[in-house]
Amino acid sequence: MNVYFAVCIVIIACGMTAVRAEQAPMLSLDEVQTSALRAFPALLATEQVKDAAEGREQEAQGGFDTLLKSKNELSIAGLYENRNYDVSIEQPTAFLGTTFFGGWRRGTGDFPGYEGKRRTATDGEARIGVNVPLWRNRDIDRRRASLVQAELGKMIANHEYDQSLIEVRRVAGHRYWDWVLAGLRLQVAEKMLAIAEERNNGILERVAAGDIPEFEALDNQRAIIERRERVVAATRLLEQAAIQLSLYWRDANGEPQLPGRERLPAGFPEQTPAFIDDLDDMLDAALAQRPEIKRLAMQMKQTETEIELQINQQAPGIDFSVMGAKDVGDGRPSLKRDELYLGLNVDFPLQQRVAGGRAQTASANLRRLQWDRKGMEDRITAEVKDVLSALMAARQRLSLSRDQLKAASQLEDGEQTRFALGESTILFVNLREIAAGDAAIMVIDANNTLFKAHVDQQAIIGQLQ
Repeated sequence: MNVYFAVCIVIIACGMTAVRAEQAPMLSLDEVQTSALRAFPALLATEQVKDAAEGREQEAQGGFDTLLKSKNELSIAGLYENRNYDVSIEQPTAFLGTTFFGGWRRGTGDFPGYEGKRRTATDGEARIGVNVPLWRNRDIDRRRASLVQAELGKMIANHEYDQSLIEVRRVAGHRYWDWVLAGLRLQVAEKMLAIAEERNNGILERVAAGDIPEFEALDNQRAIIERRERVVAATRLLEQAAIQLSLYWRDANGEPQLPGRERLPAGFPEQTPAFIDDLDDMLDAALAQRPEIKRLAMQMKQTETEIELQINQQAPGIDFSVMGAKDVGDGRPSLKRDELYLGLNVDFPLQQRVAGGRAQTASANLRRLQWDRKGMEDRITAEVKDVLSALMAARQRLSLSRDQLKAASQLEDGEQTRFALGESTILFVNLREIAAGDAAIMVIDANNTLFKAHVDQQAIIGQLQ
């Protein structure tokens, strides 16, 4: 009996993956994480941020939409009766802030002499032209700045999604290994209870034969009651772990599903996970891959674009324009003319408070983001050091706890032999069995810590897959 107990404990604690032909397929970590990435609500919510960012990009692209205008005036009473129709089209571009425009107008009826230019030939006047900023709005303007910022915003949304994805995978991994831990702890508790219950008849027979005192049977009954309480507590922990895991393991409809005990693996994988054990390599990978760092870099570029825009807006506005016009149709010779206009428009805000204030605000935001990045890099460095320390300690702890389990199992076996020979009591046997069971749980806990630390390392270095 004692050898059976020791073998069962070693199998559970060390993670031997015996095939259980009559049970349902084992639930794997990959299955849980895949389900979480497909249907976890928080991740789906973050995905909407990406859609919103695409909408803002489309909105910014709308700054270069073609604009069609129409203006119609009819003078129907008074000294001069006339009609004026004007249709124009504008096309802003990203090339040096240039805007192309064209249009058609028609003016008929009576006009006073000072408005004679409003009269056109019978088929109206066609015009075309271009407006080119020479200083302000040449290298950058609000349209181009908004488009650049929207494109960066789309990248920021993607990094935010990646950050949520990594976090969901990390927490799902923790919940899965905690569920495995709870299942194995329950198995240990049940096997300890089975050992006490199976030897009870033998103890009663020895008491009846006068081989051992009656209080030995009473002590074994106490041990049975205590171990039943441990089974109840371990069952509750397994149910709790299954409920937490169900938030990440979801069905085809995205609803949480409780994993049954039959889906538990036989133990932790026998092969411990491979991990990066070089601090510099981990730091390089984390700083290069973490979505938070990439997101802050994109936010800094957004702010730098705003600073560039506001500095440009403090320059004088000097716009050069060229427009040609031609009347079409019948009319007086003075109306059938070709016209060419050159224009130079200048404006300069004397106080510059709007652009200056916005530039100051953007500069402060940039400095804030730079400090945020410094703090983020320091935090990531600390996380890398901490998880590497946790992995090393977990590996050492697993090795030591296995040695402890081996020694505790040998002592438990020897104590049961001494009890069978009448050289010990059930009290000492129970203590040895509890020590062996606790040692088995320590091995399970060490495995749990190691595999969770491995999940943490994947998240800390920004590993998406």
